[in-house]
Amino acid sequence: MSPELYRRARRAEAGADRAEDRRRLRLEFFRAVLAEGLESLKHMHVEGASGQESVRAHARFIDDLVRSLTRLSVADSRAAGQAPTAFVVVALGGYGRGELHPSSDIDVMVVYDGALSPFVQRLMQELLYTLWDLGLQVGHSLRSLEDCVAMARTDFPSRTSMQEARLIDGDRKLFTRFRRVLRDNVYRHDFGEFLAMTLAEREQRYRKFGASPYIGEPNVKESAGGLRDMHTAMWLGSAKFGTRTLRELADHGLITPREQAGADAALTFLWRIRNELHFFSGHKNDVLTRDLQPRIAKNLGYESEGDTLGVERFMRDYYLHARAIHRISRRLIARCQETLSRRGSAERRQRQQALADGLVFFDGRLHLADRDSTALRTDPVRIMKVFWHLHRLGCELSLDLERAIEDSLDVVDAAFRAAPAVRDLFLDICRSWGRVAFTLSEMHELGLLGRYLPEFGAL
Repeated sequence: MSPELYRRARRAEAGADRAEDRRRLRLEFFRAVLAEGLESLKHMHVEGASGQESVRAHARFIDDLVRSLTRLSVADSRAAGQAPTAFVVVALGGYGRGELHPSSDIDVMVVYDGALSPFVQRLMQELLYTLWDLGLQVGHSLRSLEDCVAMARTDFPSRTSMQEARLIDGDRKLFTRFRRVLRDNVYRHDFGEFLAMTLAEREQRYRKFGASPYIGEPNVKESAGGLRDMHTAMWLGSAKFGTRTLRELADHGLITPREQAGADAALTFLWRIRNELHFFSGHKNDVLTRDLQPRIAKNLGYESEGDTLGVERFMRDYYLHARAIHRISRRLIARCQETLSRRGSAERRQRQQALADGLVFFDGRLHLADRDSTALRTDPVRIMKVFWHLHRLGCELSLDLERAIEDSLDVVDAAFRAAPAVRDLFLDICRSWGRVAFTLSEMHELGLLGRYLPEFGAL
């Protein structure tokens, strides 16, 4: 589509002799294109396009716009007698991921090699001025390869945005060098420090926007269980394992196929909500306030059923998807942390504390003794025993044990619920003072509480 858009723009300004007239006609043309594109995006959304379809379509549309403006600027420079020099225009951040919402910032960076040439300087100015004149919110930077390395080493937001860089236009060889230079000089050398900075940023974000996926007025981007949780986990996965997508994480065995499917569904759900918030508000707005929740629910097709209001059904779906993102991102981060302490964990495993019921305790977590997840299926009472030990020790569950519990939930049936041994373990947990809320919360997060007590299944 981009070559066609470029040709249409050239035809629209073909009759102008003066630079001022050419610029005026160019702006008129692209204002009409932008208005048409946003209206088309809104129509897609209203007609029920998924969140993924909408954000990808909008990113492609802006790609065409930026690419066409870049090529027009290059043509103007050539006509003015300026010698071209190597450059690349890259998309950063959410735009780089191909996840662009109607009122999101458009983050672009122009990268050059060596000294800054008049050609690149003019290109940057014309591109930015035109995007600003079109009324777009643009984040921008102009950097040499050396600048990129220096910024990635010292500035956390710059580093994470450049990890998600995507080529829009320019010299592909230079873009390949850009990615290789960052990988060889930054990403491979300081993962421990980057992990610490990432977790500190997450804690600061949680303090500001909420550390629980279940808050009453969630920020769909920044609150726990919001989009930023997945971004954080993906930054770490990219830096440590070189993965850029959920599919690549699953292919590397870092998440399970079920977790990949859950994350995909949760992300496209939150993307659709965020699109609706932007369209309904008419500006960038990521907070599901209580007064907006009924309106957003209605616009997304949620109707009341019996005694259950549409907004209640909508928020229940939101919390389920937010919980999935929170859990999957937490697990991926934990897997990244394990890579830094694997040797120490192996040594500490030699001093592990053996428990009954096929469990061991070391490194502050409960683990399966022989890593055989089928043990929970052959003796379902062990599932409740896991939480009894968790409650007694005041520790956490290992990733493998969490996944083994999820894989075994289908054996939690009527016989399990009626078993006296299971009942006694559960009541012992409830009667023991101190960590009851935490233990029941863990049971709820992994799906056991709703299976054992169906009344909790709707929460």
